[in-house]
Amino acid sequence: MDASEILIQNVDKTQLPPLHQKRILAFVNNFLISSCSFLNEFVVKCETKFIELERKLQKVEAALIILEAKLASIPDEEFKGSEIPATEKLENELESSSKEMPFEKEEEEKEQGHQGVKACDHELFKKYFKMVQVGVPTQAVKIKMQAEGLDPNILDNPNTSITSNTDIIS
Repeated sequence: MDASEILIQNVDKTQLPPLHQKRILAFVNNFLISSCSFLNEFVVKCETKFIELERKLQKVEAALIILEAKLASIPDEEFKGSEIPATEKLENELESSSKEMPFEKEEEEKEQGHQGVKACDHELFKKYFKMVQVGVPTQAVKIKMQAEGLDPNILDNPNTSITSNTDIIS
């Protein structure tokens, strides 16, 4: 008799003797114990991985704080670390440039036409380009720009000409 023949046979199961209750109970208990031990081991492994991940994140956060402190220590006359949101900085910059602009600068801007300012030379973006130059990962700088309401894609094109608020704000 082949194994497939045994499975296909028509056997009246009402005629078979019942299984012993103690044996069934032992199988069920064994299954439950092995399942619980597997789940406990799985939970322990997951917890250790989460703890390792948390430590790595703390190290990255500490490194980021150190990099920000190093960046802040680099002197830059035009960079001011004020906490004014990006849109207010832009409005203040536009107002001050229109009020305090000498006659010669007005003529220069008229001659330049709609060229605007390069992104790497713009007041709002200098600090971000400096972060990249110092060695801060570009993706981290983009996240910071996005958090401050600026378009992070400007980092990809430093020579992009910025002419209006819509070019800057994301």
